[in-house]
Amino acid sequence: MTAEAIELSPDRAARTMLPVLEVRDLRKEFPGTLALDDVSLDVRRGEIHALLGENGAGKSTLIKCVCGAYSPTAGEVRVDGRTASFTTPREALDAGIAVVHQHFNLVSTLNVAENLWLGERLPRRMGGLVDWPRAHARARRTLDYVGLDVATDAPITSLRADQLAMISIAKAVASDAKIIILDEPTTALLPHEVETLFAQMRRLAKEGHSFLYVSHRLAEVFEIADRATVLRDGRNAGVFERATMDRAGVIEAIVGRRGELSARKSGSHIRESVAMETEGLSGGVAEDVTLTLRHGEILGVAGLPGSGAEDVLSLLFGRIRRRAGTVRKGDLDLRLREPAEAIAAGIAFVPADRLAESVFHAESIRSNITMPSLARYLRDPVLRLVNRRAESRASRAVAERMRVRMPGIETAIDDLSGGNQQKVVLGRWLSAGAQVFLLNSPTAAVDVGAKAEIYELIEELAGEGAGILFASTELEEYPVICDRVLVFFRGRLAGELKGEQVTEQNIMTLAAGETLKNGCD
Repeated sequence: MTAEAIELSPDRAARTMLPVLEVRDLRKEFPGTLALDDVSLDVRRGEIHALLGENGAGKSTLIKCVCGAYSPTAGEVRVDGRTASFTTPREALDAGIAVVHQHFNLVSTLNVAENLWLGERLPRRMGGLVDWPRAHARARRTLDYVGLDVATDAPITSLRADQLAMISIAKAVASDAKIIILDEPTTALLPHEVETLFAQMRRLAKEGHSFLYVSHRLAEVFEIADRATVLRDGRNAGVFERATMDRAGVIEAIVGRRGELSARKSGSHIRESVAMETEGLSGGVAEDVTLTLRHGEILGVAGLPGSGAEDVLSLLFGRIRRRAGTVRKGDLDLRLREPAEAIAAGIAFVPADRLAESVFHAESIRSNITMPSLARYLRDPVLRLVNRRAESRASRAVAERMRVRMPGIETAIDDLSGGNQQKVVLGRWLSAGAQVFLLNSPTAAVDVGAKAEIYELIEELAGEGAGILFASTELEEYPVICDRVLVFFRGRLAGELKGEQVTEQNIMTLAAGETLKNGCD
C-alpha cells in the first residue's frame, strides 16, 4: 500500500486542537495485575488517532474503560470537557462513544437496515407495527452519508469485508457518535478494500467525527493517522505527531528496543532436494501452475484478490479440488482430495482467519497442539484412551520451542494473545511431523513484536529443512521473509522474483498485469 501525505486544511487543523475525548491518569487493577498504570490520552475533534502497542500492552483494557465495559480503578474519562463515569457500554454510546470491533458484530441472518437499527427504536405505524419503508429510507440516508452504495435490504452475508466495516461505522454514526473506536478493522480486508475504508474515514473526519484507530499494521498507521499514542506494559510509551512519526522510533516505543525488519536475501537455508513440486496444477481460479519448492526455501505466492495465489495453497491442502495437473512430494504423486490426505502426507496449513479456522476455542493449549496428532498418544486404539502424561509432555516441549508465553500447558487458548495463539497453531504442525508448511497470512492481527518472533520461527523451520509456501495481504512482508516470490495475474503465473528483485513495487507491478522494466523470470 502506498502511503500518501495528508495535508490538514485550516478548518480541520483548528478542529483537531480541541479534544473531544480525554483520558487522564487512568489506572485499572485486576487481582494480581496492574493492567493500566496512570495512562493518559486525548483525541481531538476531527482527528484520526492511532492507539498502538503489543498484545498485553493495555490497549483493550483502555478501550473497555473508555466505553463503559470496565470501571477504572482511578483516573477520569472526559467527553467534550465533561467528566464521564460510564457503568455500561450503552451509557458510553449515549454519550457519543461507539466501538467497532474487529469482526464488526453484525448479525449474519439480518439485512443491512435491520443491522443498522438493531438495538434502536424503530419507527412505528398506527397499531404499533414497524414502519419498514421509513426504516429503510432512514438507513438509505445514513449509508449515503458515509458513502456506502449498498442496498438497504441486502443480506449481510452478500457483502464484502470493507462494506461490513463501513456498515459498522454507519451504525456508529447513526447513533450520533462523536468518537468511533475502530479495533483492528482491516484484519479481514484486502489492500484495495483498506483504501476504500480509509477514504471514507478521512471524509468523515473532515465532517468532525473522531476516530481512535487500533491496528498492528504500521504501514496503515503511517498512511491514515494524524497522531499515534503508544502503550507498553500498561503505561504511556510515547505520542507521535504525524510530522515526526518514523517507523524505527514507533517500533522502539512499542517493543522497547530499536530496530527494523530487514529483507531476507541470502537463501542460505535452501537445499537442492525438492520438498514439493506441481505441474499444470489447476483448480479454483488458479490455472496451469508449475512450481518447485525446495527444502529450506520460503517461497512466496502473491497477487491481487482473485488472482489465484491463495488458491494454490488451498489446492495443495485439499481444501479445493483440482481440475488438472499433478502434485509430487518426493517420489509420491499426491491426490489431495481432502485435507486429511494432505496431513497424512506431511503437509501443514495455516489459514488466514486464525479465530474462525485454526483455533479450537475453549480448549487448552495442550489440546490445540496435539489435535491433529492425537493418535500418537493413544494407549488403546480401540477404546481411544489417551496417555495424557505423554501428550502433556510432548505439547509442552512444542510450546517451549515455539516460545509461547503461557501460565501453563492447560491454559485455555482463548486466554492467550493473538501472537501466542498463532505460535500454538504453528507448533501444532510440528507436533504432527509436517515437512511442508502452507502459510496464509501467518502474522495477521498480531503485534509488531510477535510478528518478528513469528518470522524468526519461520526462519528456523526453513533452517531445519522445511519447505514453506507463504502468502500475505501485506506486500511489505514478502521482502522480509521470502527467498523467491511467484506473482499471479488472472489465475496464471505472471512472473518470478528472486533476491533483490523481491520488492513491494515489483510485486504490485506484476500483480497488475504489467511488465517489469528490467524484466524478470
